[in-house]
Amino acid sequence: MGARPLLLLAVLLGGLFALKGLNLAEDAANILSERAYAAEDAEPEADPPADDEGEAQADEVPPPPLPDSREAARRELPTASRLGLERSLAIRRRELDEREEALDTREQLLTVAERRVDERIEQLQSLRDEVQSLLGQLENQEQAQIDSIVQTYAQLEPDAAAGIMTAMRQSDPDTLLMVAEQLQSQSPRRFAAVMAELRPDIAAGLTSDLRARAETAEARLQAEARLADAEG
Repeated sequence: MGARPLLLLAVLLGGLFALKGLNLAEDAANILSERAYAAEDAEPEADPPADDEGEAQADEVPPPPLPDSREAARRELPTASRLGLERSLAIRRRELDEREEALDTREQLLTVAERRVDERIEQLQSLRDEVQSLLGQLENQEQAQIDSIVQTYAQLEPDAAAGIMTAMRQSDPDTLLMVAEQLQSQSPRRFAAVMAELRPDIAAGLTSDLRARAETAEARLQAEARLADAEG
């Protein structure tokens, strides 16, 4: 190999070494600058001068953060137990409403039934008054007839009246008993004279019938008095 190629080779090798050195120097400079930046970042910043307003703001407690709307909505959602309770309350309220409605209907029916019973009682009372009035009229008519018969027997002779009363004992004992009772009440002497003309057995039987009739009338009067007291 000649001298010229060797010279070129040496120049090339020198250039390569020079470039390599420049690259190393640049890398070292980069490393140093990065370390300087890192040191500057690591140094703490100086605190600014504190004033009264800053200290007051530092002492104040920051307000609590507002809850997220989604979190609030989630909290407001009803739970399963709450839904069950509300469902039970709704069922209970419906049952109470139905029971109240049934009671109202029952009360209305009772009111209608009570009014009908009152109307029926008024009708029965009116009918009773009418019947009593008719009975009173019949009793008055019957009493008038009995009084007329008694007056007739009072004008007869005792033996004639006794004969008629003896015949009536077989045919119409009820009329005989009423006539004898009224005659005894209105004309005791005439009744005694007629009884003296009757056969002893007929007189004795008539006397027993009059006593039983008097007891029945007295018992009826007592019953009517007790009924009047109960109604009063």
